[in-house]
Amino acid sequence: MPADTPDPGPQGLTEAQALERLQREGPNVLPASDRKSLLHIAWGAFTQPMFVLLLVTASVYAVLGSIGDAAILLVSVLMVGALSIYQEQRSERALHALKELSSPRCTVIRDGHAIRIPSHLLVRGDRLLVNEGDRLAADARLLESHAIEVDESQLTGESIPVAKHLGAHGAAAMLHAGSLVVQGDGLAVVVAIGAHTALGRIGGTLAQIEPRRSRLQEELKRLVRRVALLAMATCVVAATVFTVREGSWTAGLLVGLTLAMSLIPEEFAVVWSVMLALGGWRLAREQVLTRRAQAIEALGTTTVLCVDKTGTLTRNQMTITALHDGAQDRRLAADDVAQPRFHRLLQGAMKASMAEGVEPMDRAIHRAAVAASLSLPARLRALGRRGVREGRPYVVHWWRAGDEPECSVAVKGAPEAVLALCDAPVDLLQALARTAQAWAAAGLRVLAVAEGHAPRPGPDEALPEGLRLAPLGLLGFSDPLRAEVPRAIDECRHAGVRVVMITGDSPLTARSIARQAGLVPGSAEVRVLSGSELAAMSELELRQCVRDVHVFARVDPTQKLRIVQALQQRGEIVAMTGDGVNDAPALRAADIGVAMGRRGTDVAREAAALVLLDDNFASLVTSVRAGRRIFINLRKALGYLFAVHVPIVGVALIPVVLGGPPLLLPLHVVLLELLIDPACSLVFEAEPAPEDSMRVPPRGAKESLFSPGAAVRALALGAVALAGVVVVQWLCRAWDVPAPGLRLASLGAIVAGNLLLLLWFRAPAAGPAGANAAFHGLLLGVGIVWMLLLGLPGVAPAFGLPEVPGAWVLVPALPAAWAAWRLRGGFRRDGQACAPPPFTGPR
Repeated sequence: MPADTPDPGPQGLTEAQALERLQREGPNVLPASDRKSLLHIAWGAFTQPMFVLLLVTASVYAVLGSIGDAAILLVSVLMVGALSIYQEQRSERALHALKELSSPRCTVIRDGHAIRIPSHLLVRGDRLLVNEGDRLAADARLLESHAIEVDESQLTGESIPVAKHLGAHGAAAMLHAGSLVVQGDGLAVVVAIGAHTALGRIGGTLAQIEPRRSRLQEELKRLVRRVALLAMATCVVAATVFTVREGSWTAGLLVGLTLAMSLIPEEFAVVWSVMLALGGWRLAREQVLTRRAQAIEALGTTTVLCVDKTGTLTRNQMTITALHDGAQDRRLAADDVAQPRFHRLLQGAMKASMAEGVEPMDRAIHRAAVAASLSLPARLRALGRRGVREGRPYVVHWWRAGDEPECSVAVKGAPEAVLALCDAPVDLLQALARTAQAWAAAGLRVLAVAEGHAPRPGPDEALPEGLRLAPLGLLGFSDPLRAEVPRAIDECRHAGVRVVMITGDSPLTARSIARQAGLVPGSAEVRVLSGSELAAMSELELRQCVRDVHVFARVDPTQKLRIVQALQQRGEIVAMTGDGVNDAPALRAADIGVAMGRRGTDVAREAAALVLLDDNFASLVTSVRAGRRIFINLRKALGYLFAVHVPIVGVALIPVVLGGPPLLLPLHVVLLELLIDPACSLVFEAEPAPEDSMRVPPRGAKESLFSPGAAVRALALGAVALAGVVVVQWLCRAWDVPAPGLRLASLGAIVAGNLLLLLWFRAPAAGPAGANAAFHGLLLGVGIVWMLLLGLPGVAPAFGLPEVPGAWVLVPALPAAWAAWRLRGGFRRDGQACAPPPFTGPR
């Protein structure tokens, strides 16, 4: 690809041009991909201990001359393997889709409009808007630059930021893929994508943050190791006892292999991977991207949500609804046009804004100016600008008109900061300040606009020392509260989760929005702490203060870290939202960092564990509910796994203890595995949250996933199921039922016990109101398998079971028909189908 790609002009590429180049040159991705292939997934599935045992068992049958049994067992191996591959692929599709969602976004100019697109859709020739905090996704040549500095350490290894200049030659005018914009903004044209970038040519890849193993994973790993050691010891002892008693090493080996297959806890890893992968995808469908598994674990423990105001609690749809020129103010309705007396104020605001920017207030200013038929003089030329800095909450834009010796400067920002820079009569400044306070108390976002003249900009486009400005007036922006926010905050309150607003807006505006949102119940006072007050506090004072503060206003991004740490020192589990470069330390320090998907920078997204794709607070509350659901269902699944193996192991041990032929053959264990795997992963993953999940306090951060008490209860329930199997065996032996009949009775009793245990652990959602399509699908599948076993001639003997009268087929047919009816949505409550459609994952 040529590096001298021409600039397409102010309108950028058209969508048709971009699509044509995308089809011709391919997507903007590096060649390497870590997505697992089908062959890789299959290899992983068939090298698991369970499948190795199955192959060994089939080999033993073949050595003993039971070729038919060996063949059936190998077919069963393929069935179990296919199920494992399906579940792994489903998880892989979900993870790959989540990875695509988490890829960097770019802002480009197409058809004259600034739009956000995924980085892989970027094409050569695109006009790329570059902002502080962006991770660059392609090589580009600068067209405009405002104090841009980039971190190119991924390319050069040099950590010192490099300045980029418009008009420079070579590397000084080029931006490279993988670089991080640490300061400034500008405009560039893309000259190379994918493998043709500097990063692609050297074979590099973007740095990926490798998540550490979570507490749940470590706990699950210890659990699997202990169960596996116990299983090995049990198998060796049982096989030895049976061999000595029966005098047959082959029979003893088969008993040991059967017992090992029934005890190996391979489902633990399945349930973990499936639940977290599909749970993360369910969250993505709710506009919450989970970037790390630890976030799902911590969601259920969250006690404080620290959220921004603009765009999170409000819609971030700014509209100018009030104007003040220092002498008169005017409120604007939806279709009103600013009167001529306010045109100077609007023109000054236009000069202090970016015409092609993504900032909502800049867009609102230009919409109002267009409605009033205003535009900037053609002879005005932009010289540079300086964005908001710590302690300076205003932006500065420099202009030059033709060959005039002096430059004009336009400033807009927080009224108290801008008015402090102005030289005007005291009564005028006081009137503007009073109006700003009144508007803020009414919930408006207020900006002051001022202008001045100077021979040249200061260093880094800052205002020269001693320059005094002339005030042009005030702009009042309305940003309505999201309709769903009050209900979501009320839901948090009932769930024991406190919501704290942290905003850079004025205390009066923040207090007004907090009241509208219901941040405190009833008519209680909304306590607000300003950034200046926070700066004067010691760490001990702040730690005592954060317990009662509902709103932090005029807070710098760097102060968010202090707030998070103070809350954590009080024992709170903190989730915090952020969108800027300076928010990254606080996002990393929070127990759950939450970045904004629309207005957030790539740096914030990389530091966060969650990304709100729609910047909506209600989506964050949904993620808390989902996190609680996932943890509850994971705990249910582990309890079921412990309980369900008790009757299987017990039946396998009956011949060892009481003598007689083996009641469970390896084929039977395979059939049971086909029931257990979907039950513990798909059924429990699809379980809805309990109705009271958001009416109970958060669980403790140190609370164990599966405590010894929970294990004892699960084993006790499994013992009850085993007792039922033993009773069936006792009755059959009392009636002198032959060995094949004993096997049929034991297998049927185990399956019935498994389904009853499944219903028990699903409770209380297992009632009529707790429909689960995955459960009904599983029940239908079990019924069909049993109908084949009992109804097809020759099938039962192949599994060591007796032929039975055809009427017995009705026993599994009835529950199978009921499950099929439920899957079709036949069961309704209050006129609505209770069973949700089955979750199929990303396509």
